[in-house]
Amino acid sequence: EPTVRAELMEQVPHIAMFCQENRPSIPYAFSKYLLPIVVRYLADQNNQVRKTSQAALLVLLEQELIERYDVETKVCPVLIDLTAPDSNDDVKTEAVAIMCKMASMVGKDITERLVLPRFCEMCCDCRMFHVRKVCAANFGDICSVVGQQATEEMLLPRFFQLCSDNVWGVRKACAECFMAVSCATSQEVRRTKLSTLFINLISDPSRWVRQAAFQSLGPFISTFANPSSRGQYFKEE
Repeated sequence: EPTVRAELMEQVPHIAMFCQENRPSIPYAFSKYLLPIVVRYLADQNNQVRKTSQAALLVLLEQELIERYDVETKVCPVLIDLTAPDSNDDVKTEAVAIMCKMASMVGKDITERLVLPRFCEMCCDCRMFHVRKVCAANFGDICSVVGQQATEEMLLPRFFQLCSDNVWGVRKACAECFMAVSCATSQEVRRTKLSTLFINLISDPSRWVRQAAFQSLGPFISTFANPSSRGQYFKEE
């Protein structure tokens, strides 16, 4: 019964906390019994069960209740499988979103080794614009986690593609995260590459894209300032 599985997922973070507090007497209980259920339900046929398992997984990661080894060996491999080309469309879109949200929680090393290659593939998913839109919406967050080198070498070419996507919603998502992407690049890249790209978004045929770009104009300009010499900075509340 799906409602039973969904209700179970809502209780998992509480049980995990109990296991953590009583770790000396039950050291492997969460890793051995509960985590496999959480990751299995990420591909459940029922939408509500998937949603609750995704929420549970993010809470577990945020509370640092999942061991790093388990993140690498049990969570990431499942998400990679769920974002494979032959995966169910809804499941694939949801798994991409989870990968993006967990990046800041698991850190640079795991993100760069295990998440980034598949994320770059998903940015070029020609069949599903929903997947590309999720990638575009979370692009800045991935850039901020992996840092300047990976951003400029691996991510920027995909960002250029997404900014020219034939679906206006994807381009709008790019405009909304433009400042975060800019923050992860060098001044030279901002000046020579991102400026031209931004002008294209401000001149976009879609008024929704243009509106989003103009709203990001001030934040984008602020990334050109030198905080150490000018005493200027942009803080996103």
